[in-house]
Amino acid sequence: MKDLIWIEVSKSAVINNFKQLRKIVGKGVVLSVAVKANAYGHGIKEISKLLVKNGADWLAVNSTEEAETLRNDGIKKPILIMGFVQKKDLAKVVNLSARIFLYDMSTAEELSKIALKKDKKANVHIKADTGLSRLGVLPYDVLSFANELKKMKGIHIEGIATHFATNDDGKDGGFFKAQLETFRNIANTLNKNGIKNLMINGSNSAAAVICGGLGFNIIRIGIAVYGYHSSEYVKNHCKKNKIKFIPALSLKTKVAQVKEIGKGSCVSYGCNFISKKKMKIAILPVGYYDGLDRKLGNNGYVLIKGEKAKIVGRVCMNMMVVDVSGIADVSPEDEVVLIGKQGGLEITADDIAKQTDTINYEVLARLRESIKRYY
Repeated sequence: MKDLIWIEVSKSAVINNFKQLRKIVGKGVVLSVAVKANAYGHGIKEISKLLVKNGADWLAVNSTEEAETLRNDGIKKPILIMGFVQKKDLAKVVNLSARIFLYDMSTAEELSKIALKKDKKANVHIKADTGLSRLGVLPYDVLSFANELKKMKGIHIEGIATHFATNDDGKDGGFFKAQLETFRNIANTLNKNGIKNLMINGSNSAAAVICGGLGFNIIRIGIAVYGYHSSEYVKNHCKKNKIKFIPALSLKTKVAQVKEIGKGSCVSYGCNFISKKKMKIAILPVGYYDGLDRKLGNNGYVLIKGEKAKIVGRVCMNMMVVDVSGIADVSPEDEVVLIGKQGGLEITADDIAKQTDTINYEVLARLRESIKRYY
């Protein structure tokens, strides 16, 4: 490989994961795959085309920019924008034939006006805040909000949506069930008041895996498509039920230099690692600019020649240092695995998340977008 740093994405792993989810939820359910945040670091364009080719019904993004990227790349499937859309971008929403989560009346009014000028109707999903306290209309306001939307000739209410706060840890104390009941009550109330045939949009990867989608007719799946679980609880559930998701992404670099340093040598900024004996180190041309957490310093490890090499000293912007004292014949330009497999060993995003006190989502999503990805 000619690159200093690169990412390899297994198409077969992504396809396997998607098909596992399709099998769980059944054929009659719309699968809307989250490809926001550069497809969780995997590359939004290639992953989206791959998913569409293998049966994804919809794609879900965060922004108009991401929706525009997909349309410009020839994606014709329905696109749902789940994040905040500024009024200045509403014309783009209509032009792109994208759906949006809607929760603000002034935004609805402006969107309707723009759609009417273009002789179109904008498809919207009312976003209900059932307990996450993020974007959304509070439960007691949803019906009046929906009734106002019905009066707008440029708006078509296609669905009702929410986000669950605690459906993946197995110990939420009933909060998930309360949110679910609130959401179902909202959907039933809308139906009784003449707002019928809505797409019920609430389940995520965890809900799909554990609950089979909760009977909703559209399911947003994300982390599972990329081979990971949102919690140990979900992971254990999958293991028990023989559901196998395969991590799709590998992050690699090369050795830049190998040298021996003496006892008492300072390694990297701050000198928070001092060698206790003579040791052999390798310098790697990768750092926090590329998405690696500084907390990996003196904590994480990489794989070189199929063996673990501990990261020593602070992770720098574009470099890090690893201890290769126990690894024979390490040379400049040898392949280094930061995420993925080498020999019989593997480093996963879960491993890095534990070492840096974060979650696998962040480990993947923060990988620099300009790193070359190979599929």
